[in-house]
Amino acid sequence: MEKFKNLKIMNEAFGKNELFDVGNLVCWNIMGKNMSGVLEKLYSTHQGGRLVAYATVFEFSDNKKHEVLCINLKKIHKSVVDEIEN
Repeated sequence: MEKFKNLKIMNEAFGKNELFDVGNLVCWNIMGKNMSGVLEKLYSTHQGGRLVAYATVFEFSDNKKHEVLCINLKKIHKSVVDEIEN
């Protein structure tokens, strides 16, 4: 335990949900499989001593809800479907 005594933990949130709005079309990747859906809910939860930003996304191909880290999401641009924002 002594070697972890001086370990600094950032107090900032992991991921940002301010970049997204409910209703945004988003995409993400799970083990090489591309997923896309509509963002249904944004929330933060305490994990590992800091806030972690999550989103509930309704995925189109399997018609199921997924809990996704916001840091893994990319917004699909509204005007051009093929353009993905980082």
